[in-house]
Amino acid sequence: MDNNDRTLREQLRAADPARRIAPLPETWLDHRMEQIMSETTTTPAVPTRSTRRAWLPLAGVAAAVAIAAAIAVPLALGGTPTVEQLAQPSDGGIASGSCMPVSAEGLRDQEQAFAARVIAVDGDTVTLEVTERFAGTVADRVEVQQVDALSSDFSGVPFELGKSYLVSAGDATIRGCGLSGTNSPELRAIYDEAFGG
Repeated sequence: MDNNDRTLREQLRAADPARRIAPLPETWLDHRMEQIMSETTTTPAVPTRSTRRAWLPLAGVAAAVAIAAAIAVPLALGGTPTVEQLAQPSDGGIASGSCMPVSAEGLRDQEQAFAARVIAVDGDTVTLEVTERFAGTVADRVEVQQVDALSSDFSGVPFELGKSYLVSAGDATIRGCGLSGTNSPELRAIYDEAFGG
């Protein structure tokens, strides 16, 4: 062993936090090892990959049946979806063209917030089917007047057939300034932050 090795060993010993503790007797270590080796423990059975996947198709079928029943049963019993009217904002509350940044706090202040899909456009009337409710009481379907995207001041939301939207409203009026719009990942993230989605 040369000087470098000795120096290194001395440094390691000096850095050892247990250097002042007496080593355990070998008889104690042998006894403890014997205890560990003789203890019987049961480990829970880990499901194999094939058994874990076996229930996935069944869960999918069960979910599909539950969704179909939730839709079909009310209709079979003669129920009709409730319909609510909402107005487009007349100026979006944007005096001189300025809007506050869209935030979760701003969304939490709204009376209603929901996700919906456009199921019909009949002239100037758009019918939204509500797919998810975040805040307030919202009917099954919401009817709103269509805005002209070209002549709009961007305070209203132009709806397209088949597309999904996130909508907030108050005083029976859709909120503009970006609080309502296409169900984009960016807007969805703000809704999820606001309503714990």
